[in-house]
Amino acid sequence: MSPSKVSSDLAWGVTIGAAGAILLPRVLETLLSLSKSGRTSNGRVLLTSVLDDIEKRWGKSNSDGSKTDPTSLSSSCIKYRDPVELRKELEAAGSLAIADVGMDQSPTADQDMYKMLRKFSEFSVNTSHPLFVNQLFGTLDRASLAADFMAAADNTSNYTYEAAPVYSMVEVEVLTALCKQVGWDYEKECDGMMLPGGSVSNVMGMHCARHSKFPETLKEGNAAMGKKPMAFVAAEAHYSFLKCSGLLGLGRESIVKVECDDSGAMSVPHLRKALEKCKKEGGTPFFIGCTAGSTVRGTFDPFEEVAKVGKEYGCWVHVDGAWGGSAIMSDRQDMKDLMKGVSSCDSFTFNPHKMLGAPLQTTCFICRRKDFMLSVNSSKAGYLFDTRKANAHLDIGDKTFMCGRKVDAIKFWALWRYRGRDGLAARVNRNVDNLKAFAEKIKAHPSFMLACDPWAFNLNFFFIPKRIKKLLDDANIPLDGSTYKIPDDISDEIDKVSVALKLAMQKAGKALVPYQPLSNQKAQCFRVVVAGVKDMNDEVTTAMMNLMIKHGDDM
Repeated sequence: MSPSKVSSDLAWGVTIGAAGAILLPRVLETLLSLSKSGRTSNGRVLLTSVLDDIEKRWGKSNSDGSKTDPTSLSSSCIKYRDPVELRKELEAAGSLAIADVGMDQSPTADQDMYKMLRKFSEFSVNTSHPLFVNQLFGTLDRASLAADFMAAADNTSNYTYEAAPVYSMVEVEVLTALCKQVGWDYEKECDGMMLPGGSVSNVMGMHCARHSKFPETLKEGNAAMGKKPMAFVAAEAHYSFLKCSGLLGLGRESIVKVECDDSGAMSVPHLRKALEKCKKEGGTPFFIGCTAGSTVRGTFDPFEEVAKVGKEYGCWVHVDGAWGGSAIMSDRQDMKDLMKGVSSCDSFTFNPHKMLGAPLQTTCFICRRKDFMLSVNSSKAGYLFDTRKANAHLDIGDKTFMCGRKVDAIKFWALWRYRGRDGLAARVNRNVDNLKAFAEKIKAHPSFMLACDPWAFNLNFFFIPKRIKKLLDDANIPLDGSTYKIPDDISDEIDKVSVALKLAMQKAGKALVPYQPLSNQKAQCFRVVVAGVKDMNDEVTTAMMNLMIKHGDDM
């Protein structure tokens, strides 16, 4: 098979287990050869052992001819232990303590240290398991993981070109390509950088908004903002916006939570009403935070309409696409409809480490203001940033409020370059289609009930055991999704089941499925997302449903 054919097949994700099967072992072999070469005298055996273990974990043949595959349904999702039991398991491999009074402070031998690290991995959650849907991340993309390994071995900080020449260029390349996807021109009209997570990106968005509206705050602080600077976010928005307000010294009362429509998206009429109320009370609106894929329901706000309102009221409009922003990689019309109007906003962030499968953390932040982030954050620290240095115009680090920076861009660059945009689009589209098929199975099954209308990336539902099904039947409430109204007394019983069933599956080591609060329901519901390189196919969804029935039908 030609290399181009291999690349094509892997890019389209034909076989999840084989994806990156050529690239990742080669990178591990390179690192193994370095660890064996004697270039490092201390820890050489330890590093070799760990790298060899990682290679085995990702599908290398074992001595008995079997394969280790963390993405298989037959693998363990978690070896559940409570904290006391877990400490006993870990202590069996060696002491967990590092600073106890009177403990032996002598060095640990390589093999003893490897034994402990292997035990850590054994009792960590297998986030590559098909039934790990507890968070908005999951199975790693192997090409991106390979790049992350190499970058970690290079051990540099991406703040100046002289310290990270290749990675500085890679970061600009990633931002340029992402801006193009959004509909912006990075070189002519944009700024941006990689940041450590979506919450930090939301801080950056609000920080930029404050500077845009009140540039004098850079020197004078929040006193220069005048009376009651106010920010507006949807009621379904991420909790980080509340934390942003505290971090920036604005206070939580500066955050206005705008009512949502029945689907969970920000209501533009309610937004306008809130803005008008703010102005009448002497406040100054300066920021509107939109969401592309809310954490629980998966809602997308109407960016185009919000951007028009934001411009009318002089607000910076930021799009938190940490979860759903991956839709920007798809050319399919339903995905384009979700992201319609994002190009009219002022800033956008999304996390390739979520749906696309890059290693944690990989987060992009871009804004539609050329060289704006330097004016917001630059301190011109002479020991690090000096325009007389060679290629200083490519220094990135002064654009943020932090100093040391991991070379996160290489993870997204490798993901995009290796899979191709078509491959990433196919990953997004497949996930949407699989979740839609799962929703139909939920609607048709007598032991399950949708909790709200599904959005593209999130599915929320209840498990209905036999006794509660009888209660719903007696109340003439169908399970087919035609209504989401459930009496409070029955909701209380469903809530108890959700909590108990999650724990039962977790203790069995078979699955991690979260229960979540939903604005239109009293009971906690189960939320399923497809994050990382997962194929949520019929076999996987059937396994999840059967597992819930097995552990929950008699609850």
